[in-house]
Amino acid sequence: MGLDYSYTIVIDEKDVEPLRDYLKEQCELSGNCACIRFEIDSFIMKYLEGGYDGTPHHDRSEIEQYIGNDGKAKIGCIYIKESKLPNASGELSVSFTAATSSMSLLLRDSYSIHRWFIGLSKEFHSILTYLDLEHEGHRLIYYRGKEINIELKGEGHLEVGKSELLGILKDFTDRNRHF
Repeated sequence: MGLDYSYTIVIDEKDVEPLRDYLKEQCELSGNCACIRFEIDSFIMKYLEGGYDGTPHHDRSEIEQYIGNDGKAKIGCIYIKESKLPNASGELSVSFTAATSSMSLLLRDSYSIHRWFIGLSKEFHSILTYLDLEHEGHRLIYYRGKEINIELKGEGHLEVGKSELLGILKDFTDRNRHF
């Protein structure tokens, strides 16, 4: 089984229709599959060259077919799924999941893709945006109007429980000289 990393944006239900409209304008959509255009960075170029999957593309024409006139690279299929959150009334999560393991690694590494999701989070007033790295953990990147960078490594944070995790974070902030 391959990697299925995904970005998830949690928004108010009232913002879901404007988000859908935005994605229709900004992406090529086919069912629940989106091809999204991102600014090119070194990780996107590595992906286009096949560097994540071990079968590099050496032919320039193979790479150029994914680069538009605007200089952005088309990456997809990225699966989009909406889910109501059972413990948060009026909130909805929208996940953007990589279709392949090499695309999962691209989502993990690319600064340009990270910035695109920060922009999306700002535009639609995200409550929380994070990258789900499966067994590697989670990377929280946006919380209620602020960019953040909190990495929760492994799966242990899921087993600790909400109150204990909050206690750990409080103990850390109480004891860290920078707070």
